[in-house]
Amino acid sequence: MTPAVLALPAESVDSFVSTLQKAACAAEEEYWGLLPAFRAGAASEDSAELARAKETWLLSQPWQQEMRRVLGQRSDRLFLMDYVGHVAVVAAPPFADTPHLLIFDPLQLHRLAPAFRQAADRARHSPPAATADPVQRLAAAHLEWSSLSWPRHPVALPTQQQADTVITALRTEFLRRTPLLKGH
Repeated sequence: MTPAVLALPAESVDSFVSTLQKAACAAEEEYWGLLPAFRAGAASEDSAELARAKETWLLSQPWQQEMRRVLGQRSDRLFLMDYVGHVAVVAAPPFADTPHLLIFDPLQLHRLAPAFRQAADRARHSPPAATADPVQRLAAAHLEWSSLSWPRHPVALPTQQQADTVITALRTEFLRRTPLLKGH
């Protein structure tokens, strides 16, 4: 499967990542409570089996219905929504080549935020683009990134112990945080 390419102008990434982190914190309020539901469909405690069960549960949720509800209130081409303990990035052109619904769990977003900020910093300090027009820059980014073979670098998966350490730290941080009050 080819990855979805989501491109943002470098000057808007910091704001996007801050909003993404707030959405991750809001989703996390529900995420930890849903772990038993994620695990219910697992045949064993094997991490691959747990991941499969979580994915199956997640994809069985009425995302399209929720997206239609949220879209009725928005007209943006790029926005976030938190639903069933996850964060969805809804992106349409020029941010994505075709409309996409990208679903992340809040723990992924906490882990990815530093990489997003580093990429934005590199983009801001790279040589000036041939055009200042953000839409043209986004189109050029889509063209270039869509032609790359993925993954560009071998993906090193963490050991179970490394993953457990990260998850335990994120859970501890969550438990120490003041609960968020979400307005619905």
